[in-house]
Amino acid sequence: MLLLLLTVFFFMFKNKWFLVINLVFISFIFIIGFWPQVFSQKITTQDLAFYNNQNITIQGRICEETEADVKSQRLTLCAHGRALITTNLYPLYNYGDFIEVQGYLQSPPLFDDFDYGDYLARYHIYSVIYYPKIRLIKGTLNFPQKIFKDLLRLKWYLKNLIDRNLPEPEAGLANALLLGYRRTVDRNNLEIFSRVGISHMIAISGSHITIMSAMIISLFLGLGFPKKIALIFVFIFLFFYPLITGLSASAVRSAIMGGLAFGAIYLGRKDFLINSLIFSAAIMLLFNPRILRSDIGFQLSFLAIIGIIYLYPLGDRITVYLISRARNRFRKILRSVLDIINLTLVSQIIILPILLVNFKQFSLMAPLTNILILWTFPPLLASLIIALFLSSLIPALSLLWFWPAYLLLKYIFTLSRLLAQPSWAAIQINNFNWWWGGGYYLILILGYWFLTKFKKNNRIKGQ
Repeated sequence: MLLLLLTVFFFMFKNKWFLVINLVFISFIFIIGFWPQVFSQKITTQDLAFYNNQNITIQGRICEETEADVKSQRLTLCAHGRALITTNLYPLYNYGDFIEVQGYLQSPPLFDDFDYGDYLARYHIYSVIYYPKIRLIKGTLNFPQKIFKDLLRLKWYLKNLIDRNLPEPEAGLANALLLGYRRTVDRNNLEIFSRVGISHMIAISGSHITIMSAMIISLFLGLGFPKKIALIFVFIFLFFYPLITGLSASAVRSAIMGGLAFGAIYLGRKDFLINSLIFSAAIMLLFNPRILRSDIGFQLSFLAIIGIIYLYPLGDRITVYLISRARNRFRKILRSVLDIINLTLVSQIIILPILLVNFKQFSLMAPLTNILILWTFPPLLASLIIALFLSSLIPALSLLWFWPAYLLLKYIFTLSRLLAQPSWAAIQINNFNWWWGGGYYLILILGYWFLTKFKKNNRIKGQ
């Protein structure tokens, strides 16, 4: 049976019509996405959202990990639908708790420049409750829910180790990078990261994981390991990283896309990579069509791999040329450095419109910052993982184990603050929209086509 499925899978990807069908489906989802109401859920009397804008008493289960900041916590309640509850920081609640809630159920509010309802709809949340009365009640989790809670317990244990052994703001950044927590970095530091152009690396996304995976390959290749061994370390990273984050949707999605990308690199099959990327995107949209236009993480995941496929090889040719002119003993080191520069520039080029549309800010400092800072992410993650492992074995020396990670985190904050100081470090761009973004990508596509055609003509003339 497995052999039959693999055979069908192979021929599906060899068939060009299969690729065309998936592209047509993605294009259709994109076009109808201009009318968000198309994806709106039909509310019936069985749905929690039917009772919006009235006081209710309801019992349910907290079905996602709680998001907490210094002032409040946000709970996702599952009870014939989903509702987002904002409540005080204490007492603490978390995934798997069964609760009874008394409060005012309402539709997500609409802000001046932000459709909160559309944002929550991609998580299938259509109701919110602010500061209700909450009490714990009894309930029983099923087997998969118990497994998921055990994964989250591991995540909470790791976060506790980080919080105990690193000061703030370094601990907050470590939790965001390693465990996927979105609210552990305060707003002032997020603004600094945005000004210097590395905010896309703080949240777990395809660009985050793809760049780190590519850097892991460059690191091991630079140390003299064969390509096959370097890719094995990448696959190990892609397997365990989502587990560490508690199987967060963004981490799982990004790891799948990253695994497809680097699997195709190992097989040397660009056509397989394109087909598998398009197919995986189509499957994700089939389950949640809103993510194409509303989920920045999905957009970054998709574009990061597109950049690896098409733009990275162009820079790699320059890398090969520069390496050929260097002395033999410096070639491996130079290769690793140039690969990091290539990856950072590719990342900035391919995701620029997404950053401008969503954050209205263009960082003039981004190219320099990415070159000076992004190289720290793979050794930082490695040092954090090693520190967590050793701290579990020998807790008395935990501060010593975390010292290398602290130095790297301190370096990131110090350099980011320094580079963010000039008034010209970032400029505000308020009028950039997806029409401008479409023009940008059209120019990028034409430029790529011209360069590849020029190279092909030169090769023909050379023959």
